[in-house]
Amino acid sequence: MTPPKLLLPVLMILTQAAAFADGGAVQFRQEAGGFAITVFTSPAPLSAGAVDISLLLQNRNGLEPVLDASVSLLLRAQDSGAEIHARATREQARNKLLYAAPVTLPESGRWNLTITIMRNGERTEAMGTMDVAPTSEMVASYWGYIAFPPLVIAAFFAHEWLLRRRMQLRIELRIKRCEII
Repeated sequence: MTPPKLLLPVLMILTQAAAFADGGAVQFRQEAGGFAITVFTSPAPLSAGAVDISLLLQNRNGLEPVLDASVSLLLRAQDSGAEIHARATREQARNKLLYAAPVTLPESGRWNLTITIMRNGERTEAMGTMDVAPTSEMVASYWGYIAFPPLVIAAFFAHEWLLRRRMQLRIELRIKRCEII
């Protein structure tokens, strides 16, 4: 394959990868005390199992990031009452402007999230709810990414087969023309 022909498949693969680059979905944004709090979760859509909860804390007035707070999370399942306590830190986050906490959600359903922020001796709380899907839905949500590479490979082989077939037909046609003359 020549370089221009390779360009399209490479671009398609790179755009698929870019769709996963962030990996987090905004669950809710809320203002509490002197903070604007945005909660992100990964994977998207949120499903039972291993989950990354990230928070962006900003000053309410200027929206500058707050980097010196102590953040704790309490997750409570509405159906079963199961509780998970976690501490969100900047060290656990890939993006150092965020506070992150890895947790394992044992079940699907609605979960209440209580965020407690301690900064300069002041305590601020914010609450929100998150819908957690069953684990099987997660695989179904990525079907496009799973099916894409085999489809591209199949299209490549079909294209190559058609080119060779056309070339072979041209050769046969030239041979027939030579036989007629």
